[in-house]
This record gives sequence, structure tokens and C-alpha cells, in this order.
Amino acid sequence: MGVHGTWRAGHQAPDFRGATSSARRGGTFSYYLPALLSDQPVGALLDREVREEALEVSGLITASSAQVDEATRRGIYPLLLRSESIASSRIERINASPRDVSYAQLGKQSNHLRNHEAMSVARNVEATRTAIEQLAGLEEWRIEHIEQIHHALGVVGTARGLREVDVWIGGRDKVGADYVAPPPREVRGLIEDLLHYLNRSGEHPLLLAALGHVQFETIHPFEDGNGRAGRTLVHAILERGGVVRSGLLPISTVIRSREREYVRRLAAVRTEDAEDALHGVNAWVRFFTDVAAEACDSLLRIQDEVRVLDAALMQKAAGLRADSSARRLLPLLREQPVVTAAFIADRLGVSRVAAHRAVDTLVSREILTPGSGRYRRSEIFQANDVLQLLDRES
Repeated sequence: MGVHGTWRAGHQAPDFRGATSSARRGGTFSYYLPALLSDQPVGALLDREVREEALEVSGLITASSAQVDEATRRGIYPLLLRSESIASSRIERINASPRDVSYAQLGKQSNHLRNHEAMSVARNVEATRTAIEQLAGLEEWRIEHIEQIHHALGVVGTARGLREVDVWIGGRDKVGADYVAPPPREVRGLIEDLLHYLNRSGEHPLLLAALGHVQFETIHPFEDGNGRAGRTLVHAILERGGVVRSGLLPISTVIRSREREYVRRLAAVRTEDAEDALHGVNAWVRFFTDVAAEACDSLLRIQDEVRVLDAALMQKAAGLRADSSARRLLPLLREQPVVTAAFIADRLGVSRVAAHRAVDTLVSREILTPGSGRYRRSEIFQANDVLQLLDRES
């Protein structure tokens, strides 16, 4: 019993065609097997003040989430989906601007403007949406549900499902790696144990999210995309547990601002020493709780910014008929701040002619502007007020 795992010795055979000298030489390395969680009350092992602080912060998050009116929630949710996905991807060194991601989300309409990193982030948006809107509503999570999140990420060049190869963090091979995850033969059992813990432990959702995330990242169950999948799972845990209601907390945005500490806290849990492991878990949960509290403050600030944004857009749209295509387009711009006439016609159920008229109207009122830079020759228009808000929050 306890939160400490074990380091095991592994051997990497020489690869005479390897890209590095260590790969060609071969050698030994250590991989980590984390402790199983489902048969022990992990949360009860935490220091009392750590647990109490987490419960207090959770209450503040729930209260803040419940205070958001429905109109503001509809405005915040699509913005947070995009900004969270951008931040989570940037942690993995996948960089794309809100504008590029919004262009990528136009799908086939912007195939000629393909930006692979932006498309990767756009898939992250859909994976997060899937986790919150589908997975969070399930009482029993199974391996196929976790695989569904990972598949939605569309990680290029990786096999679908749980990995069947070794993975590591840092370095170009296992011998020189900073961390080598459990071997493939252990992955399914570890994930089954984690899911049993998430489904049946009865632990408080914020603590469940913290402990589940560190275990998921230690297992590293997929060939790639583990960080993004793991942070997406956090949102599903918080939503299913009612900590956040019909929305999401900008966890990744805060983690990105504290990325080195995030990596350090995760690594500190991976030890064979029982006392050091418990200390590491307490420090991790304290860090996660701090991140959640900061994310709650960010959520409140974003609420205010969305209200200001809506007021500015409504002022620019003053005098437009409520049933006009131009006026009906305004709420859609928070969800999709880059549009084409084809997108508008499809979403509003109007003709292309009416869609073009709506664009012309909003351009004349400086709500939309023609695409610029590499997009200037495309029939694409962008809502700069919305994109500027996303730039600040990603």
C-alpha cells in the first residue's frame, strides 16, 4: 500500500543503424511502474491542509461557475474551448495562433490554406468538446472512451488505441531519456486500474482530477498526445463531478504559464521511497489546487471580458433588425471568429446572396474585416475583436 511505485531495469539492444551513439551501443535504462490506485484510499493519505484547501477551492469554482448566466456561458464556452486547446498544444510545442486555428476549423472550405499545427489544435478543440459533452455524461468510463478522446486528437503518425511500443520523455532513446514510461505489456492493466479508481473511489472530483492526471501522465498510455489527452480528461472529470457546470476551467492556460513547475511536480511523484512519494503527491495536489484557483480567477475575468466584447459588438451593430442575417451572425462569431459566405449560409440557413450581404454589412460596421497576411487572397473574413480576446487568453 502507498503511492510509491517501483523502478525496474530495462535493456536496449544495440541498433547499428541508430541515429545516436547510445542507440548504436545499446545499454540499460530504468522504467517506472506506478502504484495501483483502485484498492487504496489515496485521497485520505494526503495532508489534512492540502485536502482542505482543495475542497475550499473546489467550492469557489462551483459557486463561480453557477453564477454565470446562460447568455454569458454561451459566449464563454466556445472561446475557452479554443483558448484551452491552444494552450494545451503549446505546452507540447505545437504552436498556432487563434486566427490560424479558426481558419483551420473552417474545414474543407480552407483546405488550400492548410496549416498542420493549426489543424492539430483544431482537433484538440474537438477532443475537448467530446470529453466534456459526451464522456462527462457517462457513469462508467471504459478504455474505449479514453481511446475516443485520443483518436479525436488525430495525432499524426501514431497507432490508434493503447500503445504497443515503448515511450519516453526527453532524449532520443531510452538510454538517454529523462523518463521511460511502463512497458506496453503493463499499460492496459494500469489504465483499467486508473479507470476503476475514477469510476468507483468516491473521491472528491478536484482531488480525483489531480490524482488521475498525474497517474495518466506517468502511464503515458499512447504513443503520442498523452499530455493533451490527459489535460482533456481533467475537464471531463471536473464536469462529471459537478465542479464545473456546462463549461470548462482554463487549466491548461494557467499550466502553460507555470510549465516548468508542472513538469517538475509530475516527475517528483515517480519514486520508490514511500515518504518521498507521499511528499511528492502532496506537493503535486497543492500545485494543481493553486492552478485551479488561478484558473477560477481567469474564468471570472474572461466573463467580464466577454460582456465587454458583446457590448462593443452590439454597439457596432446598432440599428440592425434582430431577424437580419447580419445581426443573427453576431453570436456565431464568438464560436467561429473566421467565416466565409458558405459557412454563414450553412449555419444561418440562408442563401449565398444573403450571406454575402451580411458580410458586407458587418464589414461596413467594422465587425468583420477581410482576411489579411497569407489569407488576404481568400474569400474569408475575420472578427478582430474576438480574435484579440483569444490572443490575450491563450
